[in-house]
Amino acid sequence: MIQDYQHIQCPIQRAATLVADVPTIVILRELRRGPRRFNDFVNVGLNPRTLTDRLQRLAQERIVERARYAEVPPRVEYRLTPKGQALFPILDALKAFADVWLPYVPDNTPTPEESPHETFKRSR
Repeated sequence: MIQDYQHIQCPIQRAATLVADVPTIVILRELRRGPRRFNDFVNVGLNPRTLTDRLQRLAQERIVERARYAEVPPRVEYRLTPKGQALFPILDALKAFADVWLPYVPDNTPTPEESPHETFKRSR
């Protein structure tokens, strides 16, 4: 569970305590595309127990709002609030940093340090 961030003096640490973990960032990334349902998050690899915890925390902080529809079966959607949308520049900065400094290397592609022979041995 999240620690009490409100008594942390450093504003960067306060913000990071609230939103700087991978599940939360994935939730924000997905919600940036529009409203999502619980299983949409599970389908991108989030653990249901962790997801429940993070969604509750984000809703409590009014970063995410939960909309429940009176349908059968019941439907619940999550969407970003204006406070959640204010996090877009942070997500953009993380993406820009990763694009420049953390290149994507697929698992089956040899890195420059590996020879084709080493890659073949690794894939067996």
